[in-house]
Amino acid sequence: MADIFISYAREDRAAAERIARGLNGMGLEVFWDTEIPPGQTWADYIEGKLTQCRAVIVLWSGSSTKSQWVREEARMGREKAKLIPVLLDGTPAPFGFGEVQAADLSAWTGDQNHADWVRFSRAVYATARGADAPPPAAPQPQAAWSAPAPAAAPAWSDPRVAANAETSGAPENLSPIGYIQKCLRLYVNGAGRARRAEYWWWTLGVFVVSIVAYVIDVVLFGFNSYTSQPNTQAVSTILNLAVLAPGISVASRRFHDVGLSGWLVAGFFVAFLVGGGLSAVMPPLGGLILLVAGIGMLVILVLPSKPGENQYGPNPKGQ
Repeated sequence: MADIFISYAREDRAAAERIARGLNGMGLEVFWDTEIPPGQTWADYIEGKLTQCRAVIVLWSGSSTKSQWVREEARMGREKAKLIPVLLDGTPAPFGFGEVQAADLSAWTGDQNHADWVRFSRAVYATARGADAPPPAAPQPQAAWSAPAPAAAPAWSDPRVAANAETSGAPENLSPIGYIQKCLRLYVNGAGRARRAEYWWWTLGVFVVSIVAYVIDVVLFGFNSYTSQPNTQAVSTILNLAVLAPGISVASRRFHDVGLSGWLVAGFFVAFLVGGGLSAVMPPLGGLILLVAGIGMLVILVLPSKPGENQYGPNPKGQ
């Protein structure tokens, strides 16, 4: 059970991650990455997390005050007397939420000794662990001559955050199987960024499994020598449907990684459909559309990660 639930707008993800990292460093367990496990609905999953946690931190900003989801999570936290509001950019809390005193972290940039952070974090700790629980010692500045202290385990080592590790700001170096598992885990989550290794290991994995599915179709249903295809492609069809959503998701995150909107993936998809349809009646035009769309998408998919953080999150390569 998580001690803390952080509610925020997608535009404030970097701030949410910074706060989660600071609270993790105090020994608190924080739920802030709203990835929904397969087979669960958003409402049931989030409601369960909100019910189980001891404190609900709501990050108010110009973006989150317009979000009906953040308002609903704030309402649930207020009704359960767990609400701890935070002002990120000076935007006041929406009407109906102003009666709970908000912490102002608009000037906080991650310094654990900052006065605003100390007041806020100790209030959160007391709410999560009880008013009588001794607050954790504030971090002491390191003397210039002292040996560097061992690095604390980063917040992104938490399995919930690692599920979307490309948004943590730490270098992401997974095994090929790890990248494929990540794509399956983020089945329809197109938020964040995906480096080239993630996309192309996923593509190779799908290709290998497609060959296996093809062989199974041939063994089970026989081979048609006239069409050079299995008589029935049931297994291949099921596989294609199963990998469609995670494939679109990772392609969208790959576009994000080079600074482009993930909605462009839908545009290329439409172009492929139009080109394929025209190929039957106007082969030259249909073929040209398919060629241009294919080359355009391939170029984007092989571009290197955009250095630094962009509007979709930190660089998954940690650069």
